[in-house]
Amino acid sequence: MKRLGLVATLLFCATPASADLLGISVGATVGGSRVEYQGNDDTGVEYGINGSYHINDILSINAGVVQGSVDVNAPNQLAKNEIDYTSFPLTLRADLPLLIGSVYGKLGTNYYDYDVDQSGQPRQSEDGWGFAGGAGVVFTMLPFIDLSLNYEYRDMGDVTNNAIVFGVSAGL
Repeated sequence: MKRLGLVATLLFCATPASADLLGISVGATVGGSRVEYQGNDDTGVEYGINGSYHINDILSINAGVVQGSVDVNAPNQLAKNEIDYTSFPLTLRADLPLLIGSVYGKLGTNYYDYDVDQSGQPRQSEDGWGFAGGAGVVFTMLPFIDLSLNYEYRDMGDVTNNAIVFGVSAGL
């Protein structure tokens, strides 16, 4: 019994006192998006929350939820299509560590749901799975706080989404 207590004490003392002890981080993003629908596009705003599990210093699995809204011109009309979307991206991310942060790329999929409202027309809705990807730069302020500037791409059926977002995350 004494050996087990000694081993447990040594293991506890040998663990690093860092924020990445569990390999989990959570964060929030906000930014501008460019949405294309029926050959027209316009800008809007999106925001989201996300979580990551760090497999090692290079690879991580990322999941989250993103919501946004944009008004896109309807083809051959003066009216606008009001598009509200929600996306649940799931990606594998590869980081290239730098001195005070990293650069990364990520690929995966997203489950999307969007609604299109146009005055005088019935509401259109679609959901499904599409491609998701992105790249970004991460600046590590403290061992457990990161700031990031990201490019996100999401294929959502008839809607294509490109976004530049700013993010803040904290590691556990």
